[in-house]
Amino acid sequence: MTLFEAIEKRRSVRKFKNMPVPKEIIDEMLEAARLSPSGGNAQNYTFGVVTDNDLKMQLAQAAGNQMWIASAPVVIAGCGDISWDIANQPEDDFGLIVNYLRFGRDFVNFMKECPDRRACMKLWHNGTPCIAMEHMFLSAVSYGLSACFIGYLDVDKASEILGLPKDLACLFLLPVGYADEVPNDRALKSIEEISFYDKWDK
Repeated sequence: MTLFEAIEKRRSVRKFKNMPVPKEIIDEMLEAARLSPSGGNAQNYTFGVVTDNDLKMQLAQAAGNQMWIASAPVVIAGCGDISWDIANQPEDDFGLIVNYLRFGRDFVNFMKECPDRRACMKLWHNGTPCIAMEHMFLSAVSYGLSACFIGYLDVDKASEILGLPKDLACLFLLPVGYADEVPNDRALKSIEEISFYDKWDK
């Protein structure tokens, strides 16, 4: 299967067959994640491979009682390193400079002053595992599997279930398996609706 074929076939699936995912596929998914880009090459993500039925049930409960998650043979926990705290950086820190440019000083200073540092850092690092997890998703699709991103999640509860240290947070789940449903076709916008050349003229 070519990369573009995997992209075309990629669908979010919420019902899985009772079939194990071969370890070599899981290994390749993890390798795809390892090869993914990260801001400043920080590689500030970690991935839990959850196959224990009790843990999957607990994670499903932490995800708003979406119990179908536990039916997946594998649930990938996408974790981010939240130890980099914007409030502790000197003014010449490159990450701070970049965020001043992206979001403006008022917003960044508001985030620096937020008393709940863990909540602030969970929000700040929320996207950390996402590119790597999409690499994993497409790798799974290339082997005839499917998955579904789960962001509806009690992050602290999921992190506690997995026994993560305080500087790591489980930000997303990715249930993976062989699909036991055929998702409906999606209504997608045209290329013209999602793109422009040079300057906006619509």
